[in-house]
Amino acid sequence: MRKISLLILAIINFSACGYTFRGGESVLPPDVKTIFVPIVRNATTEPGIDIILTEALRDEFERYGVLQVTESRGGADAVLEATIQSINQETRTSTSNTDNALQQATVMIVSAELRRKSGPLLWKNPTILVTKVFGLDSSAVVASSADFATGGIDSSTLSSLDALEVTRGQQKQALEELTEQVATRVYTEAVLPEF
Repeated sequence: MRKISLLILAIINFSACGYTFRGGESVLPPDVKTIFVPIVRNATTEPGIDIILTEALRDEFERYGVLQVTESRGGADAVLEATIQSINQETRTSTSNTDNALQQATVMIVSAELRRKSGPLLWKNPTILVTKVFGLDSSAVVASSADFATGGIDSSTLSSLDALEVTRGQQKQALEELTEQVATRVYTEAVLPEF
């Protein structure tokens, strides 16, 4: 009982100091309670990235419960439209004597807007830019890094992969992480109040 009392007291203290839990408030009008997230438009040649980003957006909005994600446009107060404008690969680090790329960055640019179902604009960001840097060759991948540890390849498997397999795996992981970054940015900018 004492632990519960202390927990309640701590929550009250946080609330009194102006702290709120992420997702607990919204800058949207009070009558906007439901959102529809249609399949993201994909203006790139990267297959399937539209589905991955759509799911990331839906998951981000469902996670906090401020807005209920609906399965149809007709049942929503607002609609979130997004377009993947571009996905580019940029060389970040190369060896000086062979000019081989050691690190590459995947850069994704997404535009998004949230509108009432009836049309008026609630929020818009035409240029959400996110970047993820990764190693292109097994000797350039730092197997002890936090990014590597959260991936699906362990260090014993890494040595048996060729450079192309490492690159493809790193690119796929980078794209998934970028979609999560975009979803977080959209939710934060469109829904959360600035502190």
